[in-house]
Amino acid sequence: MNVISYIKKFGKYTFDERHFSDVDALIISALSMMSFDDYVKETGEITLKDIKISKISDDIFYESPDRKFNRAQLVEMIKSKRFKNLTIKNIKRIFSSEEPNQFYAMTVVLPNDILFLAFRGTDITLVGWKEDFILASKDTIMSQVEALEYTREVVSKCDNRFYLAGHSKGGNIAFYSALNLEDKYLERLIRAYSFDGPGFKVDMKLFPAYDKAIHKLTKYRTYYNMIGAMFNQMKRYTVVYSNGLLLGGHDLYYWQINPYNGKFKLANDVSPFSKVYSARFMSWVDSVELNDRELATDAFFKILKDCETIYDLPTKAPADLLNAKKVLMEYPEESRSRIDKIVKRLVKYLLTPISSNKKDEKNKNSIR
Repeated sequence: MNVISYIKKFGKYTFDERHFSDVDALIISALSMMSFDDYVKETGEITLKDIKISKISDDIFYESPDRKFNRAQLVEMIKSKRFKNLTIKNIKRIFSSEEPNQFYAMTVVLPNDILFLAFRGTDITLVGWKEDFILASKDTIMSQVEALEYTREVVSKCDNRFYLAGHSKGGNIAFYSALNLEDKYLERLIRAYSFDGPGFKVDMKLFPAYDKAIHKLTKYRTYYNMIGAMFNQMKRYTVVYSNGLLLGGHDLYYWQINPYNGKFKLANDVSPFSKVYSARFMSWVDSVELNDRELATDAFFKILKDCETIYDLPTKAPADLLNAKKVLMEYPEESRSRIDKIVKRLVKYLLTPISSNKKDEKNKNSIR
């Protein structure tokens, strides 16, 4: 059972009849991948039940790589007793290609006026992907700064209790907000969720609110884990079994839920394959100097200059790659040499086979 099946089966229960759960948190987080801007233009907010299913525009889902699943989820939420009364407001959108910044956040009002601040992960834009790459070379990215500012802006205007949450990059910036919040706001934070989000290049313990926030942070990783392993410093995390492999397992619509109790299907730990692959990748990242990481990121996205979204890659990337040498010639010889070494090391890392491990299949079926 995935999250859509969960809504179909357990959506008949209100939050009074069935308490709010981590699965609900993931489902509501996924709303941030949908664009409700047009719905809130006039009144500043929209309640899900007021959205006419027959008139849902494809534009709502355009920026998400999971359009089909997003639509199915939204339709089921509107039809359900559990989610139909949720209200969306405080939408904030920032997009900049100059200083890579792909940010989208919304506030969802839960029963009892509890607020759920949902942060969007990486969308289909190459700007969003570039910002992810920058995570490996800079202490702070623009989305993190915007998330903290957004959180302060929302919670300073009320005395409501609240959640922070997001999937992928959205989880990273949710954690960043919690770890930097002032005490007067942090005491009202119920929980911050990172659903398979990457960690931080800097030591988490250096964040000002670490000591008071750490016990309120909940991190989920997937069995065939990749993204959530990057810069992970959380010793306490929960592993969800997912039908997808590697990056496919990161997709929240493949996360598995027990159809009998409506809770995530959990594995004892990430797969042995994932441990080896992730450790090797992080070892490669650590072997590259920070300025080289930034240089490689800049060069990579300059080469893909004609690609604005991931959907452009199949049609435009081949031509861009053919012109890669011309783009690289714009860099000084010393920089080109550094880029060449970085690429060769990465190719060697990718092509080195990972030996199979018999324990993998055993652990794969170790569900609790």
